[in-house]
Amino acid sequence: MKLHGSESQVPRARYQDHLGITKGLAQRSECNNHRVVNQANASWHRLEATGIGGCACAKHRCFMPNSMMDFQKGERQMNVDYALCNALGHNMDGLCWAFTFYDVNCQYNKHLWQHVDESLHLSIPPGMDIMLGIGLWRVHGHQDKCYVWYASNFIPGAVRIDGRS
Repeated sequence: MKLHGSESQVPRARYQDHLGITKGLAQRSECNNHRVVNQANASWHRLEATGIGGCACAKHRCFMPNSMMDFQKGERQMNVDYALCNALGHNMDGLCWAFTFYDVNCQYNKHLWQHVDESLHLSIPPGMDIMLGIGLWRVHGHQDKCYVWYASNFIPGAVRIDGRS
């Protein structure tokens, strides 16, 4: 499936509404002082966007529709929550689990379900389990316990994911 640029982006008005009512949770990385987690708390003046992010299918090597978004103040969880929920809500009927690979899944997952429960704009399909992983290239920069918990080598049913994410 080939997507035009506008089809890969999250719907802007709804995304802006989500960001406007979501409280950013300032957290420090508890795993090797990860820059991506800590920079989300930094001050970003006069910038409309500080980067982009989104969700891609590792099997098909393509971006998920409606999951690409801008970061406004670093890579904050509220941004990634929105992209992930949009990706999981697209064409996932009948699937009961999804593998998610994210560079900081050891930190990211701690508040995901709470954020989904408290949000007007976030949802995960009922009954869907999310299996967490960190790509093999990135997991070696984590604590030893993260390697055992999140490396795709140790996740039953997972394939080797060796890319950046």
